[in-house]
Amino acid sequence: MEGLIAEFKSWAVHSVAALVFLYILLQVFKRVSHRSWRRPPGPPSLPLIGHFHHLMSGLPHHSLLKIAEKYGPIVWLDLGAVSVVVVSSSDLAKEILKTQDHIFASRPAMILGEMLFGKGQGLIFSPWNDNYRLTRKTLTTQLFSQQRMDTYQDLRRDLALKMMQTAFDEGHANRDISLSDLIHEQFMSLTTRMLYGMDGHAQNKHLLEIIRDLTETGWLVLEDYFPLLKPFDLSGEVKRLKKLGEKYSELMDSIIDQRLKEISNSKSNKEENLLDVLLAMSSFTRSQVKVILLDIIFGGSDTSSDTIVWAMTELLRHPNIMERLQNELDDVIGKERLVEEADLKKLEYLQAVVKETLRLHPVGVLGSPHLAMESTKVAGYDIPAGTRVTVNIYAIGRDPNVWENPLNFDPSRFLNSPIDVKGQHYEVLPFSSGRRKCVGMNLALVSVAYNVALLVHACSISLPEGLTALDLDLEEKFGITVSKRNPLPLLIKRRLSSDVYRKAGLSVSAQ
Repeated sequence: MEGLIAEFKSWAVHSVAALVFLYILLQVFKRVSHRSWRRPPGPPSLPLIGHFHHLMSGLPHHSLLKIAEKYGPIVWLDLGAVSVVVVSSSDLAKEILKTQDHIFASRPAMILGEMLFGKGQGLIFSPWNDNYRLTRKTLTTQLFSQQRMDTYQDLRRDLALKMMQTAFDEGHANRDISLSDLIHEQFMSLTTRMLYGMDGHAQNKHLLEIIRDLTETGWLVLEDYFPLLKPFDLSGEVKRLKKLGEKYSELMDSIIDQRLKEISNSKSNKEENLLDVLLAMSSFTRSQVKVILLDIIFGGSDTSSDTIVWAMTELLRHPNIMERLQNELDDVIGKERLVEEADLKKLEYLQAVVKETLRLHPVGVLGSPHLAMESTKVAGYDIPAGTRVTVNIYAIGRDPNVWENPLNFDPSRFLNSPIDVKGQHYEVLPFSSGRRKCVGMNLALVSVAYNVALLVHACSISLPEGLTALDLDLEEKFGITVSKRNPLPLLIKRRLSSDVYRKAGLSVSAQ
């Protein structure tokens, strides 16, 4: 037995050594082949790991910004076995996302996409193919069309008021609330109700846990960049993501089975929600349906929620801006009713606050990675087919060549400005642009603006005793999205007269 174990250990050592030797040969071959073409500049690299060490200290989007400041708006990075080009200027973002969008519209294969998103069967991780186009068309017409969005307006209002009711109840008892927790629960309920018409508390709690684990993964999974190490799973991420995928799949199977049972027991064949539509389409398998739903649950719950938390954090840190926004709401809406979605277009300063939040705190700081489908040139540099391309949205929004005092939170910069956030102006790209632009952008903008307006107009917001605006930090938590690292505890009470809340259907306790 001992001889067998010794033989196995010897085999393992020799196998690893052979893999390392093969990897070194491939890296040497790659570097020799690079000499025949002009690649973008980049920092010094190390054997085997390439430039990986530059991203291991601090937050990756901060590190990439520093690299861009030193080496320019387009840089080349060898991250293990993967070549990555990072662009950090609006001009080059336009080149990638518009001028050569047809070349960079695909996605690379990634472990995250493999373990949770069915090897790119949905939207976010899908390569550029017919399946992607069909999925996007289906979501655009069946979930995110203006007509469909209008049908969910009352639902958005009801859930926002429910969130506010909870905050008031806690505030009446002088208990502070975690704004992040309340907002995330609200948007998970909104998303699941839109997708499959259910609002099961236990199911949503499990989904929130899954999405939280998912977002904490980030883009830097070790085995993505060192694929020879994947069988060994040194980071533990392969096993963790696989279990997470199985957990989601099992939960979604129970939801789909329940919905199919309801449909079979119903006398009506009317399709009521997106799940009904997807199940009725022969083009999508059950596995694809689950992946598409995960795309929307991930994109619809965390991103908007975190943007609202960033907006309220900045407003509380800048009382003068909070006061100006509140004055606008009082002037336009008055104090005899609550703000409604129909009012949003009349609130110019509110729109500027939302845009400035998305500029300074884009939750998708690095967007989703693009893949060059053929060899091309960008800014005079050669980009081989198969190269990954990342647009540093965070860096672009803070570019001092474009923005005056870029680190300041100043919504007035968007007043009387033609620059918008919808993908036509490359100075600020919270939803990306081109063929891979966020399909739920319009819903996100309405939801964020409405919730911020409701909080500022209808609520008296203060920090817990002992805290001041100076105590509020902007520390980030990096993952697939970037959220506020530390909680935002708030004491929320009514700001308007009791009759206003009663008319809206809220219960009112004496304050």
